[in-house]
Amino acid sequence: MTYSLLAVMLVLTPVLSQAQTHKLTQSQPSLTPEMLSQQNDTVLSLFASTSEESEGQYGTIKNVALGSDSCLTLQADNSSVAFESCQDTARQHWKLSQIMTGYLKITSQALAGEAEESCLAVNTSAASPEPKMIACVGSGYTSMRSWKAVINATSGAAGIVYTLANKYRGDLGRAEVLGYNVNRLQMVAAASSDDVTWQLTVPDITQKREVMGAKKILLLHTHYSDAPANDLAPIQTALFGSGTDYSSLAGAVRVASYGKVTLTGDTLSDINLGPRPEACSSSVVAQAKALAREKGVEPDNYDYTFIEIPATSCNWSGLAQTPGNWIIGNASGYKPWMWQHEFGHNLGAKHATSLENCTVNSDGITQLDQQCKSTTASDPSDTMNGGGSRLYPAPYLFYTGWLTNRQMPLVSQPGNYTLTPLFTAPKDDELKGIRILRRDGTYLTLEYRQPLKGFETWASDDPFVNGVIVRVISFGGTILNTLVDTTPGSANGMKDAPLMPGKSIDDVLSGKRITLIGVNAEGAHVHIDNIPGSNEQYVVPEAVIPDNFSIVARHSDTTVRILDGSKSTGSEFVWRSLGGAKPFGLQEAAGGSPIAEVRTSAARATFLGGYTGEAKYQLTVTGSHGMTDSKIVTVTVLPAKVEISAPDTLAQGHVHTINAQANFEAAIWHWSLKSGETVVAESTQPAFEVESQRYAVGTYQIELEASSADGKYLASATKPVSIAEAGTPEYPGYVEGTNYAAGDRVTVAGMNYSCKPAPFTAWCAGAAWAYAPGTGSHWEEAWDVVDRSALALTE
Repeated sequence: MTYSLLAVMLVLTPVLSQAQTHKLTQSQPSLTPEMLSQQNDTVLSLFASTSEESEGQYGTIKNVALGSDSCLTLQADNSSVAFESCQDTARQHWKLSQIMTGYLKITSQALAGEAEESCLAVNTSAASPEPKMIACVGSGYTSMRSWKAVINATSGAAGIVYTLANKYRGDLGRAEVLGYNVNRLQMVAAASSDDVTWQLTVPDITQKREVMGAKKILLLHTHYSDAPANDLAPIQTALFGSGTDYSSLAGAVRVASYGKVTLTGDTLSDINLGPRPEACSSSVVAQAKALAREKGVEPDNYDYTFIEIPATSCNWSGLAQTPGNWIIGNASGYKPWMWQHEFGHNLGAKHATSLENCTVNSDGITQLDQQCKSTTASDPSDTMNGGGSRLYPAPYLFYTGWLTNRQMPLVSQPGNYTLTPLFTAPKDDELKGIRILRRDGTYLTLEYRQPLKGFETWASDDPFVNGVIVRVISFGGTILNTLVDTTPGSANGMKDAPLMPGKSIDDVLSGKRITLIGVNAEGAHVHIDNIPGSNEQYVVPEAVIPDNFSIVARHSDTTVRILDGSKSTGSEFVWRSLGGAKPFGLQEAAGGSPIAEVRTSAARATFLGGYTGEAKYQLTVTGSHGMTDSKIVTVTVLPAKVEISAPDTLAQGHVHTINAQANFEAAIWHWSLKSGETVVAESTQPAFEVESQRYAVGTYQIELEASSADGKYLASATKPVSIAEAGTPEYPGYVEGTNYAAGDRVTVAGMNYSCKPAPFTAWCAGAAWAYAPGTGSHWEEAWDVVDRSALALTE
């Protein structure tokens, strides 16, 4: 459970100008008899099938990878199942229906007349991955027959498709889904590929959290030792009202639930919470309940506990459990809308959001797709996001059970539908809302409102009572409402969000086009159809790009690297250099001039010689209905670099080997040892050997220029060194095979080394070719340099 905060909100009622009103009225088409006739036929058909749809209907089960001509078929033994050519027989008709909360059973029409119902189930043995038909009730566990259908939003198949997981296998910790092997079902490792994706008819089992009947509230009227209690009468009025009012929480719930929920309660006053707390916390709930018990009142005997506290420094007007059974009013209990908002949290509603900035196609139809942006802009029709005392949206009423599946059905078939005003007395054969399942598991919902005394105080020309309100809803342990702005770009923002007569919106994730034919005394007449082309293969765009990488800048020539996006999914590919064409751009073909954009899945990225820095390249892939996915690869362009490895001091009497490391493939080396400006030694070998006995004691500089064989990479480095007289070694010399202990020190060529601690100590006694300090091929695995900056010299 979570806590939800309510900040103080200003509610503004939107008003349309005369010009806007005229435009909306003029765009409304007249309702023809043919339209209404078609509408009635659709609604009658809908209600005839609603209860069937919620219980499940027989249909085929097809695997996306195997194609539409192959159907799951019950075999002659009435136990095994396999894929065969589709023949439209009872052995190829399957029904999914609820077996437990969140899970389905799968039964065959061919066995429907049997005395004992059979279900598709897994075996208790993990070594037997092939599901078969067994008795729905009997040996084993119910979970063996329980399947969870999850929408596979990444599949390219047309329509809504699913993966199927088995509860029993999941309870065993096996991450598996239903797949196939040759032509037989088989549990396989969890994935989202077409091999484990299914086309089937899933019943309407939208998750709800029903709240019904007479509910009692305990109102705890509290005070602090330094702050008196708030005036009680306005709080009680705002909360309980008169029983028939249109201005209290109880009144709002009475109207919104169609009388299915009544709120009454008792008040307990004179509850001293002690000193006013400095921090904001929900701990006052437990404190107030404990104080109520001391007065002989048990809060747990009530459905809800509401606590009104004097003003504190908290920046919220109310705090509630989501979902839950308590509310705290922060000196705001006299405001009915505060109780409505917080009670919405108790019902399970989160703070609502809005969907803005959708695009409009060339036909003037708003596109509900990936381009839309979720915002916190206010929803004038939802108290959970700035709607004040307006009543809860239709999806909340469905979630709580106040609207039935018949009154707010799941619609998948094209047709005309009439929505009656949401808060008029409901009838079983009237639609109060519509739900449309989307590929991501959310629902598109439609509702129609009219002004209503007290709560639904709309101007007669307001779009919210002249159009259809479109929302995207997530049902689960909580419910989230997102209001869709069907008029993107208007000056009124979300105040004219509803779909107006004569206008349409395309919902890409459901493949449906919703058109408001018009509104009249009967209600709002809506036409639902498939978006043209929506039955074609659905391509979810996914940009696949290389990992970020680095390159070394050439001295004067352009570097080219291939940015391979060929594993991306989509129909159009655009690579863009976010920094423009230069110094880091793109090429259409080898040798071409740098440009900022190319339209291929694999791009040639160009990096001009002599420039370093960070280059960003973005791949945008387009899929169905203009949906896009973009990802950015970052290329770090490093300068060519070479580093000299040498001690700061070279002892006389030794030959010192100086090495260097380059960040490119260096092939040409030019070493110099200089005394002042005079070069005293040179070499073109990869390693520079300095015979220190040949040079006087003093300060010198090692200089190095390194380049690649083709001269395209060039780097230089310098290092000052001193040549000093050789002194007496500080520690004994290294002797191969000596059983050195951890911490033992030796001096080799004027350098001091310490044997490493365990577990590396044993290497110190190893062969000299490998572990001699400073010269062995793996000496650093055995020895640490005690002092790399200077030799230990004695007079």
